Order: sequence, then structure tokens, then C-alpha cells
Amino acid sequence: MKFHRFFPFFFFVIFLACQTEGPNELGGDPKTEFSNVGDTTTVFFDFKDIGLVGKYISVDIGVTENNNGTVVSKGSLSTDTSITRKVDTTLGTASLPPQVKKAIREKLIRMFDAKVDSSDKKNIKIDFVIRSKITSKGMQDFIHSEGDLSKPFTLVKYDAKVGDKYEFTDKEGNKFVREVTYRSTTDDYPIAFWYIKVIKVEETITDGPYKNFFGKLIYYTNHKFGVVGLEYQNLDGKKFKIEIWPSNL
Repeated sequence: MKFHRFFPFFFFVIFLACQTEGPNELGGDPKTEFSNVGDTTTVFFDFKDIGLVGKYISVDIGVTENNNGTVVSKGSLSTDTSITRKVDTTLGTASLPPQVKKAIREKLIRMFDAKVDSSDKKNIKIDFVIRSKITSKGMQDFIHSEGDLSKPFTLVKYDAKVGDKYEFTDKEGNKFVREVTYRSTTDDYPIAFWYIKVIKVEETITDGPYKNFFGKLIYYTNHKFGVVGLEYQNLDGKKFKIEIWPSNL
């Protein structure tokens, strides 16, 4: 084959290679139904699964900025020590050495740019920020990068297949792996008064200093509504579920 005949094919192959999207790259339309400034998602924590019947926290998280799909959302919540101590036990962090607990607490504050007022133990106030990238093709966040927008971590791609993985290593050397473990073929996930299709993504720490401290975080996601549910499973297998109602539900 003469080069001038081969060249169009060669160019086409290079073009396709340039279009290949890595696990932590995300294209798509930055306009979605739940990421406009002013849109509010409600997160409901019901603590009956961990033995606190009648205790719950409802949090409204509102979008304050959307810069071409890079989204800033803010929220605030109030809690008390009866809840924080029980959650501490459920997460498995209650028995950790004080210096380790302090390091984890400070890391969480950085991850969510949190402001904590614990002067009143019966009314602890926490303001927080979540930075993410949201498009028609999926979602990423900048939580594990502690707000560094140059280091996205893919949460889900809506065309994902079971077995797809997204990985991220934070500055302390903790390696987080998110794996797609389930994809609905029918409307089988309950939310409010409806059932919807979901993609289930499980996050674990596979390496690093926090590997043996935390269990599994499970995300339930939907192409139209984003994250619609969370579930934490500790190392002993105990589960703690969180309900999420997006603004466009």
C-alpha cells in the first residue's frame, strides 16, 4: 500500500486514539437536570439501623456554583454526641488510638472544607462543601483530592459495565477503588414513591494507612438523578443506609 493511500487510515486510527477516555476523564454535556445553581438535594440519615430509633438528620445540599459542569454544593447539619458516638462505633473508629482519630477527623474536615462548632454538645453544627463534576455522561468528585480540581475521581459513568473500576490515591497513600458491581435491567431500586434503574458502585480502600480501618461505601446512581442512595458497610458487615432525594425527583 502506498503511503498516500495509507495516510487517511493512519489519521483515523490516531483520531480514535485521541478520543479514548481514561477512567478518570469525563466528557458529556455539563447541563443536567440536578446541577443548576439553586437546585437542592435532600439527604436523609435515619439511624435506626445502628440502634438509634427515632433519631435522624435531614440535610439540604444546594448548588451554589456551576462552572461548565464543575459544581460547588454547600450544606449544613446539626447533630449531638449521642449520634456522633454511635456513628463512631459503627464506622469502627471508636477504638482507634487518639492520634489516629485526630488525623482522620482533620482529614474529613479538609475533604469537605468543613467548619465545625462543637461548643454545644447537644447541638453540634457542621457546614460543609462538596466539589464535583457532573455531566450527561457521569459524575466525578474532588473529595479525596481535598478540593484539588486537577485531580478528579470518577464516581460513575452512565455507560459503565459491571466490573469497570476507577482508582485514586490520596496524598497520604491511601488507594481508593470504585468498582461497578451491579447494573439494573429493570426499575428495581425504590426511591420515594417510584422504582428506578441504578448503577451500583462500591468503594474500598485497597492499600495505604487507612486500609484496615474502614469498610465499604456503596453508591447507588442513576443517569437522570445522579446519586440516589448511599450505604456504608463496616468491617463486621453491619450496614448503615442513607436516602437521597435529588432536586429533579
